[in-house]
Amino acid sequence: MPDYSRRIGCAVDDSATIVAEIKQQQSDDAGQSMTLPPAAYNSGGFFSHEMEKIFRGDWLFVGHISQIPNVGDYFTLDILNEPLVITRDQDGVNVMSAVCLHRWAPVVSGSGNAKALVCPFHNWTYDLAGNLVGAPYMNQAADFDRKQCRLAQINSEIFHGLIFITFAERVESLTQRLKPLNALFEKYSVAELDMAYTLDYECPFNWKMAVETFMECYHHSAVHRTTLEDSFPGRLSFIGEAGPGWTFCHQPLRKNGELCEVLTEGLIPLPGFDETDMRQIDLMLIYPSCLIGLNPDRLSISTLLPINKHMTIWHRLVLVSKETSAQEGFAATAAKMKADSLSIIDEDLAINAAQQRGSLSTLARPGRLSYLETTVWHLANYIRTRL
Repeated sequence: MPDYSRRIGCAVDDSATIVAEIKQQQSDDAGQSMTLPPAAYNSGGFFSHEMEKIFRGDWLFVGHISQIPNVGDYFTLDILNEPLVITRDQDGVNVMSAVCLHRWAPVVSGSGNAKALVCPFHNWTYDLAGNLVGAPYMNQAADFDRKQCRLAQINSEIFHGLIFITFAERVESLTQRLKPLNALFEKYSVAELDMAYTLDYECPFNWKMAVETFMECYHHSAVHRTTLEDSFPGRLSFIGEAGPGWTFCHQPLRKNGELCEVLTEGLIPLPGFDETDMRQIDLMLIYPSCLIGLNPDRLSISTLLPINKHMTIWHRLVLVSKETSAQEGFAATAAKMKADSLSIIDEDLAINAAQQRGSLSTLARPGRLSYLETTVWHLANYIRTRL
């Protein structure tokens, strides 16, 4: 007879309950805003729901055209368990699955320049647009025609040099959605910038915690007390108007601050900026997970790659002017920038990991938000529209 006294573990999909709770919180009054429920950061079922409704249903940033300036250039990115390759051929930029049509090994990894993409498993070979041009010893496979084979193509749009993709069959054009931002992106000459470096690191917490912390300066006085707070006091920050696909947080330099606190040694400031521009760093979120730091001498653009409910990969790309990247010794400047960024990153990693642990408490409840955290409310409202 079976032993019914033993407990059998089972997975419970609580996503519907969490969605209902999130929608009940909806309000048009920022003064009444609060965080999402803690379960939204800890539920595997809700995480799967987000991946389907938000990440597979909207536009995701994957890179910048400066990463593939020449014919044959490529780079790869894994997102939502989809290995992707982005290439440049004679006709322009291609975004496609990197999964071989034969037995699914990724045909390429990393970045570089190649005349063709050759699968390391059985040497199936694809051109830069993904067309199968070589398949050894397949002549006896009935009705096999390599000319009818092509790596799966991913819908993409390029907005001022930024490459976005979507897995959705039907979704509003991103360039149309972001049209009101054209003047801003032209001001920063985003399409003309060069890549300084990329940086990937693990975030042992939910993707939303990463977005929320990046987009508010309220935490500066505690988390970045001896770093950012000195130059960019959180109390001086203010939230910009949210648009149909974005939100802003502005962090001005302290009143008597020096420009050297904003600018990075070795970088040439971008042209055409007034005094206010030179004394402020703007933080921008393009929903759901493209995070942009707009500095007067560089741009930091990140995409968050959720792995599971408690793990996210942060993929950061830093862009500078062509004049800056052409300077002798720029490689050393870029390496120092990369190293210097780690202190701020480590401070955020530590507090968000602690936040994730606290959110697992049975006593955790939605928390009220400060006016300095209105961008957190904006993200919650975006999520509500997608669920």
